[in-house]
Amino acid sequence: MKDMTFRALFEHSSIGIIISNREGNIVKSNVFANKIFGYEANELNGLMVEVLIPKPLKEKHIEDRRQFNKNPTSRAMGENLNLWAVKKNGEKIAVEISLSHYEEDGQLQIVTFINEITERRMAEERLQKLAKELEAKAAERTRELTDALQELHHTNVGLEKEMEHRKKYETQILKTLEREKELNELKSRFVSMASHEFRTPLSGILTSASLLARYNQVGDEHKRERHIQIIKKSVKNLTNILNDFLSLDKLEQGKITSHASSFTLSKFMQTLVEDFRDLSENAQRIVLVPSKVDATLFQDKEMLQNVMNNLISNAIKYSPEKSLITIRTSLENKAVTIEIEDQGIGIPQEDQKHLFERFFRANNVTTVQGTGLGLNIVKRYLDLMGGCISFISKENQGTTFKITLPLEMPV
Repeated sequence: MKDMTFRALFEHSSIGIIISNREGNIVKSNVFANKIFGYEANELNGLMVEVLIPKPLKEKHIEDRRQFNKNPTSRAMGENLNLWAVKKNGEKIAVEISLSHYEEDGQLQIVTFINEITERRMAEERLQKLAKELEAKAAERTRELTDALQELHHTNVGLEKEMEHRKKYETQILKTLEREKELNELKSRFVSMASHEFRTPLSGILTSASLLARYNQVGDEHKRERHIQIIKKSVKNLTNILNDFLSLDKLEQGKITSHASSFTLSKFMQTLVEDFRDLSENAQRIVLVPSKVDATLFQDKEMLQNVMNNLISNAIKYSPEKSLITIRTSLENKAVTIEIEDQGIGIPQEDQKHLFERFFRANNVTTVQGTGLGLNIVKRYLDLMGGCISFISKENQGTTFKITLPLEMPV
């Protein structure tokens, strides 16, 4: 039973695992590792681990391996190392590596855990580029404002026309300074949020991966499964964060295109609710109130799906266990309305005016994971579909979001 459990964990793990010996020969690789590097089952067995290292780095890796053999020590995932690997077809990919070791029949066995992070690294590079662009714009605007203030200082205050011009110019400068302040605040919130939201799931993955190695006895199956679920959930959270960043980036650059199709609202909502009932982690009751009138929409179905996923996920996230989430639909004046009502923590009155701003999070949800981008993206999607969103909320009593959407997407 023990061997079967470890074999299942090895073969079906959602992270690449490669076992090699002291000489650097690959002894075994799991399915996910083969998939990452583009090899068939057992094809890596017997090859040197350097086959997975880019050519310019092979000699250094051989020396690193020798040093590791002299003093084997475990290395946790995510130690800020810029690591690269190479696939069978020669494609270079970014990876995250964790090392461990054990002895079998007196022989050192090295265990390498591999996670491909090429898309994440590309996203991080885009974020860094965006931050640098914001800093450059801020510096440029500051220089412009300095020049403008110097010019104003030498303006002839004695002439009425010049006075009017100065007042007008000063007003413009104040507006620009206010906008500059907003940009700087936005950049600070972005950097702080990104740092925290990436660190939290990565820390969970690291902790659970480390603890998994300890639960290797019969009877530890429940503990191992719990940590495996933590790792899966953390990876899912990271994926959702990156998806939010990528969606916002595409929206900012105008790269989101709509694809309208015809579908019935009732069937769409029924499928949506059934999926969420299966995925609900806190046993909330999700009720879809039957509508007397069905509607056929010619809208972007995937875009509407993303909108509803965000709103229902928020209702689940910010509601207590076993509480009621009610969804209603109606048809009025060639437009459909969809309401999502929860019994959750609600939104503080002072935060409601900022709810759809980028990176904004209400004061009462700071301990709950999130990027502060979801509702901003929802509003942008609805704008593209010709719809709108509103809400009513009372703290500690619940929130109701209302979507109004035309039957046909604007041309």
